[in-house]
Amino acid sequence: MHLPSRTKEASAIATTHGAVIEVYENGLSFVDQVGLMRGYLSSGGFLGLVGVALGVYVSVKLGASWLLLLQLFLLYIALLFIQIDWVGYRYEPVLFDRSSAKVHIFKSMGLPWWQWGWNIFGRPKSEVQSFDWDCVEAEVVSFTIFTGQIPRRECSLVLSIKNEPGGAVEIQRVGVGPTFAYGDTSGAIERWEYIRRLMERCGPVWTPDEYRFRDFGTGFWESVTIGQPLIGPGCGANWRKGPLVWMLGLLALIAFPITAYAGMCRYISFRLKRRPRWPESVKLSVGAGPFDDATAASIHMSNEGGRRAIK
Repeated sequence: MHLPSRTKEASAIATTHGAVIEVYENGLSFVDQVGLMRGYLSSGGFLGLVGVALGVYVSVKLGASWLLLLQLFLLYIALLFIQIDWVGYRYEPVLFDRSSAKVHIFKSMGLPWWQWGWNIFGRPKSEVQSFDWDCVEAEVVSFTIFTGQIPRRECSLVLSIKNEPGGAVEIQRVGVGPTFAYGDTSGAIERWEYIRRLMERCGPVWTPDEYRFRDFGTGFWESVTIGQPLIGPGCGANWRKGPLVWMLGLLALIAFPITAYAGMCRYISFRLKRRPRWPESVKLSVGAGPFDDATAASIHMSNEGGRRAIK
C-alpha cells in the first residue's frame, strides 16, 4: 500500500511505536526490522554440535567412514548458524537527519565468502548509504509468517528510495522499525507520519510521550531468567497477580534449563555483536546525542531543531 507523499498528512496520529534506538538533537535512529532476531540460530547451532559429536561417535563405532563426511557437512552448517548470530552488528539502523534532509542507512558488509562457516569471531566492515529525503517514498507492506501451524499477517513500514525526486527508478528499499502483528496497518502509517513531520519540520524530534526501543535479553540476569514470570527482573508484579500466575510460573520453572539456555544464547550474541557507529560527518549533522533514556524522557525537541526545553 503506497502512502501519501511527504508533504501530505497520512494519519492524524503520529507515533514511533517504540522503534527508536537513538535520539539526537536533529535526528532519530530507528531499529531495523530484524533487530530482535538474535540467539535463535546459535541455539540451534550448539545443539547441532552435540548432534555432530554423537554422529562421529556412532560413525567410529560402526566403522562407517561415509558417515564422517556427513558429519563434516553438518558441522559446517552448525558453525554457520553460530556465525550468523555472533558476527556483525546488533542492529542495522536507519537514521533520519533533519538538519541535512538526509536518510542514512547503516549496512553490514558481511564476511567474504571464504570465511563463511568457520570464522565465528570475524569483524565485518560496514558502510553508510545516504539519500536525499526528497527521494523517499513510503509503503506499508503486508506478508504472512507461520508460527507453528497458524499463519499470521504482519505489516511493516518500508521506504522506497528513488533515483531522483518523483522518479520511477527504485535504487534502495529498507524497512523501518519492527513489524506489526495481525495485519495492523495503522501502526506503520502512524510511524511514517511521525517521521514525515520530523523531516518536514512540522513536528518535534522527540516528545516525553514517546518511548525508545526496548530490546530484551541484553543483561545477564535478565537472560538467565527469560520466560520465567516468578524470577528475574520485574517478577514482583507477577507475584502480586494471584494463584493463577503462580501456578503458571511454577510450570514454567520445569522448563528453566531450556529457557535459560535460549536466553544465554541471546545474551552471548548481543555481547559479541558490535554496536553500529555513524561517521563523524553524520554525527556532526544530527547534533548532540545520542541521549540516554532519562534525558530523552525529560526533553522536548523543538520543531526547528537545535533548541531543547527541559520539562
